[in-house]
Amino acid sequence: IYPPNGLPILITGPSGVGKSFLAKVIFNEAKRLGTITPDGRFVVLNAADYANNPELLSSVLFGYKKGAFTGANTDSPGLLDQADHGYLFLDEIHRLPPASQEKLFSLLDSGDFYPLGENKQPHHVTVRFVFATTEDIDNVLLKTFLRRVPLQVTLPAFINRTLNERTTLVLNAFKHEADRIKQSIQIKLPTLLSLATTNAPGTVGA
Repeated sequence: IYPPNGLPILITGPSGVGKSFLAKVIFNEAKRLGTITPDGRFVVLNAADYANNPELLSSVLFGYKKGAFTGANTDSPGLLDQADHGYLFLDEIHRLPPASQEKLFSLLDSGDFYPLGENKQPHHVTVRFVFATTEDIDNVLLKTFLRRVPLQVTLPAFINRTLNERTTLVLNAFKHEADRIKQSIQIKLPTLLSLATTNAPGTVGA
């Protein structure tokens, strides 16, 4: 709710701790509070999907102009255009090459960016950002980029959370499964405590 367009947030933590879940909760809360328009979208880009093709990643994120590269036969908007007036969740941001990080922090400053092949007329968007990574941010992200992301949240692994939270997560998992299969599920207390004290990586985001 910080005016005028919220604050970018970076969520860190090992795989499966609920980073994507938290990002969606932030979006839903923004929509509930009316801080984004009712038609604002939650757009997701996992940079790891394009780890071996940074140019394709840039074109997907920023869009491109006709003739920007071989096969670019028409103008094509990117995910930033699709996320206008909504949220862009950029997962595994450490996969974003430095050149794209530089374009992104310019966007964070002004709301303007240039699609690939465009150098005269910038696009202007109003996008709220949630970034996530499993890596040490000091080793994988540009300092100039990090300075533009004032909110940083680290989610601990399941076993490092309080017993009360772990128990609640286990109960919620059973509740969701009961709703999914439309059956009641009973769980004995020793079983609940055993599950809540098991070091099972990735269980929160599962």
